[in-house]
Amino acid sequence: MKHRILAIAFSTLCLVACAQEPSSISIKPVVFPQTNKVYNNTVAELSVNDLRTTAHVVEVLSASQPTELIATADSLKGVLHQEFSNQLAAQGLKLTKKAPVNIKFNVERARTFVNQDVLDYRANTIIKLLVNVETNKQVMSKTFTLRATSRGPLTADLDDLQKNFNRQLAKLITQVVEDEQLQKFIQG
Repeated sequence: MKHRILAIAFSTLCLVACAQEPSSISIKPVVFPQTNKVYNNTVAELSVNDLRTTAHVVEVLSASQPTELIATADSLKGVLHQEFSNQLAAQGLKLTKKAPVNIKFNVERARTFVNQDVLDYRANTIIKLLVNVETNKQVMSKTFTLRATSRGPLTADLDDLQKNFNRQLAKLITQVVEDEQLQKFIQG
């Protein structure tokens, strides 16, 4: 009798959890400030473009349910613009319009694909960013790609997916601002 009651309670809990609409992901990467002064008297213009065709960042795939698309509560473009502005300014770069150096960050991919099975899930995150730096003399393009995989029991938790996406985004931002090849090109 106890097993039957537990099975009914567990089934009800699963149905209630599955029936709830997914909420959005909050994009708030924690990036530690870059304190080394790389840029001395360098002036640049910074822009961020989101080239993705859809705005969602989480896609939950399940054999028994329709695909769930979970959007962001924050603009990915806005968050990246703020983070890159803060990090590069901390490194000594002066940001202004109509500067001789133009830095463009183009988001090509930013998605976590969740494969939901009956008893577990697997989440694959991929973030791809193309950085273009243009000066009066030359142009440089460099692609940064970050991939991460996580697994867990039962159903994927939205808070865990959010933390993982933000952690990976912070790693990618740090990779970009610490890239020596980009730094030397921006310095001229």
